This record gives sequence, structure tokens and C-alpha cells, in this order.
Amino acid sequence: MPAEIRLIATDLDGTLIGSANELPFYTDFNDQLERLRGLHGTIWAACTGRKFSSFWEFFHPMRRMGLLPDYVIVRHAYIYRRTAVGFLPHIVWNISILLRLWREGRAAHEAIDHWHETLTAGAIGVSTIRRSSRRLGLRFDSPESASVAANLLRQEIKEYRHLHVTNYGSDVDVRTIPSTKGLALSELAHYLDIERENILTIGNGSNDISMLDGAVAGMVGCPSNSDADVIEVVHKAGGHVASHRALRGVMDVLDAYTEGTVCSDLPRDWTPAVEPSNPARSRISKGASRRKNPRSHPLLFATIAYTALLTFACFDTLPYSSWIRKPLDLLITVVVHAFSWI
Repeated sequence: MPAEIRLIATDLDGTLIGSANELPFYTDFNDQLERLRGLHGTIWAACTGRKFSSFWEFFHPMRRMGLLPDYVIVRHAYIYRRTAVGFLPHIVWNISILLRLWREGRAAHEAIDHWHETLTAGAIGVSTIRRSSRRLGLRFDSPESASVAANLLRQEIKEYRHLHVTNYGSDVDVRTIPSTKGLALSELAHYLDIERENILTIGNGSNDISMLDGAVAGMVGCPSNSDADVIEVVHKAGGHVASHRALRGVMDVLDAYTEGTVCSDLPRDWTPAVEPSNPARSRISKGASRRKNPRSHPLLFATIAYTALLTFACFDTLPYSSWIRKPLDLLITVVVHAFSWI
């Protein structure tokens, strides 16, 4: 039986927009949306981890084709509504989720500090390879010790939905992951007075799982280019696993629910999700990448270079020392002039 879809929530990167080759499907996707709007008054929300400005720029190809969502959820949490004067924020929700994220971040920081103390205080054979307010990386003297520590941490983090533990060899990594798309979508559905059974969510990445696990939406789906854990979640929720990638896959999901042909079978080439690459190695490679690209911080290097030149210029040891000192002299003059009014 065809489903009554009143709210469609789609991820952006890799789901709605995958490559330039999908331009021919934009018109067909728009036709699907218009049919659903005519039948059920369907509302479309685009959900992304991008900031609003980044979303607006990235969404440009679809905008040019006349495609615009009714609502946008940006940075995994903040809701904006399309109006005649542009997208306006859901102020009450955006403030409340900001406070919630702040509390969750603080709780995560405290938990990470506590776990670090517990696992390293007086311990032999464990070292810290990474530590910040949102991440903890530990290296143990054996894979067995790391596995025991990872299992203990997995028990500890059950109350923290936004924390995730991975274990690779002798390394254990604890990090925060976005888990608020589902919360934001639930708030949007409540605001629009739409029941769970009439919501369809489609995504392809791990940060979409909170809206794909069946808790928020009665209908779920994913394109074929989805992460292995996403495909598994959609499969377990009885959703539709598309046989096509990105936007074409989104269209497959819409057809499956409107035509009553939902298929939750796992793809033949599907394999269970595996642990990500070694956190320590990824840390080294990122550092190496930064060293190989010194121009990634041009302002910092320019400031350091000018400071070095200014040091010598103050002792008149360089040609054109007076010109090098000129910006500093001007700044001092401005400051002195400003304080003369006090």
C-alpha cells in the first residue's frame, strides 16, 4: 500500500548531491516532490552538518534548477524555515539546542578527563597519544589490554549518545560524533504536527543514523553509496536500501514507498562495518599534511615574518627600516591619541 509521506528529510553531501553527473535527475526529483506535495502536502527538509552559508553555496546547482527545501537543518541541529524573505531561524529551538550542545560538550569533556585519569593514573603500559575536550586517544602495551579498555569504555558511554569508542590494535580512541539530526527532526515534526508514521528520512553517513534508526521516522532509506553501518541500520529498521547512488538512490527510495515496493535486503557485496584506521596513524598523517602545506596559515606566517623584520628595523639594521616601522609608529600614534581623550 502506498505510504502517506508528509515530511521528507534528506541528508545533503553524498545523498542529495553526489556528483555533477546527477544534473539530469534534478527535474525528475522535483517532479516527484511536486506529486507528493499535491497528494499529501509533503514538506521537504534538507539536513546537513554544514553551516548555513556553506549549505547555501553548496546547494547552488539545485537552486538554479528551482529546487529549494521548505526547511533546512544545518550543523546537524539548527532549524531554518523558508519564507518569502529567505530562510529564517527557529529561534526558540536553536537557542535551546545550543544550550543542550554546550551541556553535552561539557559533560563529554568531564567524562574524557575522568576516563583519562582512571586508565592512566599509576598504570604501566599505557600512554596518551591524543587528548582534547572532545577526543581521547590511548595506546596500550598489547592489543588484549586495549580491547579490555575499549569494552569498559563502551559500557561507560552508553549514557552519552554523542560519544563513540573505537579500538584498532593497541590503540583506543574516544571521540564525539554528531547525533542531533534526529533530535532536530523530531522537533520539526512536533512543530509541524506530523506523526512519526508519516516521516521519511534518507541519508548515507554515520551522522545520519540518529534519524535513520526508526525512532524518529516510520520510513527510512539510504542510497547504495552509504556507509556499511548506515545500510545495516536501515536494514534493521525495515527501510529501503536503494540500488543506486546519491540522488538517483533518493529517487529509488521515494518510488519504493509511493509504489509499495520497499526492499530491506542487504546488497550482495555488503560487509559489516570495520574499525576505522589507526587513530595514531591518522594523527601523524594530518600533521605531515600540515607540514607539507605551509601556506595553509598565510596570516600566521606573514605576522611572524613582519615581527622578525620589525625587530631588526627597530635597531636600523635593515634597508628601509623607517618604512618597516611605519605601521607600528602609526599604531602607537593612534593609541596615544585615543588615550589623550580619557
